[in-house]
Amino acid sequence: MLSDDYDETFMCVICFESPKDRLMCRFCSKFICASCLNKIFGPFGYDQKCPHCRAVVSQEDFTKVLWLPDHLKEIDDQVKTGTANKCSEHERQELSIFCQTCGLRICAHCVLPMFHGKHVQHDYCSSEDIYAKTIKEVREHINHSRHAVHKGQKEIEKNKKSSNTILQYRKQRRDEFNRMHASIHMKIDRETDKYLEKIEGERTILNDQINQHNEVITIVEQEINSKTETELISMRKELLSRFQKLPSISTFNSIDTTKNILSDFLTLPWQTGEFILYGFSRKNSSWDNFIVQKYSLDYNQSWSFMVHPNYSTDKHRNVLSVFLKLNNGMLQPIDYTYIVELVHSSGDVSLNYTMKGTGQFKSGWQNGWKSFYPIEHLNSGGFLWPDEDKIKFIFKFQPATIFEQNKVLEWHLNQMEHKARNAEDAIARLQEEKKKIEQTVTEQRRQIEKIEKREIQLKETLGSQQKDRELIADQRSELKALKRDNESLKKKLNDFVAAQKRHCQEDLRNELQRYKKTRNKMMDYNPSEKVVFLKF
Repeated sequence: MLSDDYDETFMCVICFESPKDRLMCRFCSKFICASCLNKIFGPFGYDQKCPHCRAVVSQEDFTKVLWLPDHLKEIDDQVKTGTANKCSEHERQELSIFCQTCGLRICAHCVLPMFHGKHVQHDYCSSEDIYAKTIKEVREHINHSRHAVHKGQKEIEKNKKSSNTILQYRKQRRDEFNRMHASIHMKIDRETDKYLEKIEGERTILNDQINQHNEVITIVEQEINSKTETELISMRKELLSRFQKLPSISTFNSIDTTKNILSDFLTLPWQTGEFILYGFSRKNSSWDNFIVQKYSLDYNQSWSFMVHPNYSTDKHRNVLSVFLKLNNGMLQPIDYTYIVELVHSSGDVSLNYTMKGTGQFKSGWQNGWKSFYPIEHLNSGGFLWPDEDKIKFIFKFQPATIFEQNKVLEWHLNQMEHKARNAEDAIARLQEEKKKIEQTVTEQRRQIEKIEKREIQLKETLGSQQKDRELIADQRSELKALKRDNESLKKKLNDFVAAQKRHCQEDLRNELQRYKKTRNKMMDYNPSEKVVFLKF
């Protein structure tokens, strides 16, 4: 809202409101709204007097003020800003302090008792400090959010890569299935075309035979209808010969499509294994637990073939119990067809004892027969190999349908992809370790280079020290020689001094004698004699 002064300045001089469509009189520069102006001039627009300055005016003397809305908005913003930065309790006081207790901006009078401040005992700080702190915290949060956005963008890229990988995987699997589907269609068409050609040929033969019979029937019926009895009797042999010449209608065997057509190329491969139990007679006497043999077969699955002497609940019968167990494989049940053969000792395959069954297998599940074959009939039946005292089994199994086989293949593919991912992770870890090792090696090389440089410096220092030692040794030798020379010189000097002292005393003694002689001569002076002066 504008202040009262501004409201009075810019409001209409008639209705005292502040409409948006203001017009201004060009004589007195006062404002009037368009609706009030229309009321003054009426529908005909005759000249009237200005309601403020009373000047004679027309409607053209009132102009629309285009700059006024922007000017009013600017004034309104200034008023709002000035009001927002002033204390509501103490007029004209700027909000320069921040009360930390209340979390509000206050003025300097709000913390003073003399101005009845409400925040006297509160904790406070300057608005500049809290503003700087706020900006710092906000920027930290902005940086954190930007980091989170960057991290989120990376995760989105990873997500896109994962999505693309899954889409590519789906496309590959669909393409494989489409190729397999097309191949199956082609094989079915090819196989059925062979049988259709055969059937078409048989139908052609049958149609020819039927046409021949119908033709003879038509001719004979015409003869019967057109001939008399005498003529028919005379034509009897001819008519009968016509029927005798007719070919007999062929008989063709029907085709079992499910057995003869699909079995040629939709037969799933068998997984086979062989189990031989040596020392059967000895083990049979003390046989309490299963004898288990493990096999690693196709699609990275681990199977066990288990034989027990009498796992049956029938205690009155002594029979072999045989089971197949999936140790490691599918986590969901898969339908399998399995066959176990007890091999005849003669080697004749037709004499083997064979049992076939179907059941579901997943990791940890087993299927088989508690009563597979009576133990007492092994020898009489020819299944106990007397020379080697052994029995021999051949087992084989396959997924029950192509769809079950596809589940196994999918599981095997997932296992391989999982191993591949683990291998990639292991390679990545090894590469990281390799980088660390390379960094360590590089750092060690740097240290070795530093050590080698230091070693060279030490060698140089040791070499210089060795030279210094040699120089010191030479100087010591020279010093010793100098000391010896000094000692000899001292000795010579002492000898010289001693000798000098000896010579000086003798000279003084001789000189004293000469002096005494001279004095004596002077005491005995004779003027006629020449005076001799002695120089000392």
